[in-house]
Amino acid sequence: MFSSSDWGSLLYKLIVYGTGFILGAFGGMFSECSGIINIALEGSMVVGAFSGLIFLYCMMGSGLAATFAGVEFLYFLAAVIALVVSALFSLLLSYVSIKFKADQTIVGTALNMVALAACSIINTSVTGIDSAEVTNGPYAQFFSVNQNQGFTGSAFSYLPISVFMGVLLIVVLWLMMDRTRFGLRLRACGENPAAADSVGINVNKMRYIGTAVGSAAAGLGGFIIFSCLNISNKWSIDALGYGFLVLAVEILGNWKTIPIVLSAIFFAFSFSFGNVFQAALSNNPDVPKVFYTNRAFFSMIPYALAFLTLIFFSKHSHAPKAEGIPYSKDSR
Repeated sequence: MFSSSDWGSLLYKLIVYGTGFILGAFGGMFSECSGIINIALEGSMVVGAFSGLIFLYCMMGSGLAATFAGVEFLYFLAAVIALVVSALFSLLLSYVSIKFKADQTIVGTALNMVALAACSIINTSVTGIDSAEVTNGPYAQFFSVNQNQGFTGSAFSYLPISVFMGVLLIVVLWLMMDRTRFGLRLRACGENPAAADSVGINVNKMRYIGTAVGSAAAGLGGFIIFSCLNISNKWSIDALGYGFLVLAVEILGNWKTIPIVLSAIFFAFSFSFGNVFQAALSNNPDVPKVFYTNRAFFSMIPYALAFLTLIFFSKHSHAPKAEGIPYSKDSR
């Protein structure tokens, strides 16, 4: 039933979704291992994606947008912007949580709504469109996956430099968390901040850094997903639930790097397979339309899997003990 192009498209989507989900889940891990619950991952992914995409929109008329090398350079700059803006966005959560000891879940939920509203307002002022949709324009010729060259063309005809930056960042974050003193100190702040403070670790500083690094990673993940998969005439930034899905990936991975990677790949495959399977069925005249016209059913599958896996595996998860608990030296 699947052609070579379908298998190539499946691999393309698996790479994009997998990179984005791993970065998003790593973002939650860095934040929560420091002791701050980051419900605002959804907002971080939206803000990171939008900031990168609106930069690309503003650069459409430049000479760089006319060549492949120039477009790659623009995507590099857009990815850097997504990282920086998402890290700055995290300060809203960490400052309120640390300085005012506010409820981190409520603050994160509010920031998710603020992020989408802010993106819509900025987009309206820049593009004149009253929504969070950014025109694709001349990038489409470089952006579209080539379906006419079989497996190779569908899988690798265009993977922008931002994807490779994401893969590199995944390796860097893994090494930071599992192979450095920084990662050990970060986990100490989320497990026993009083003990960490007693040996000279600045707990609140580590929480600022952990949340900023995590939000930046999630922002780049959002940029990769939105920019690589919306290959029609516009990019639509919307709250699709990716931020909450990567929270489920993080929980399923038990706040550990390798299990998180495996969990993210599992969910990335469910997204990719659903999209490609629907397209493959639609090209088969022998298949009744009811099996491929119901887009909502295929879109529901990954979230249903997240719900079921959390039911069966959440009792084996062990969150950082001080997660969500504001720290003060007076509490020692």
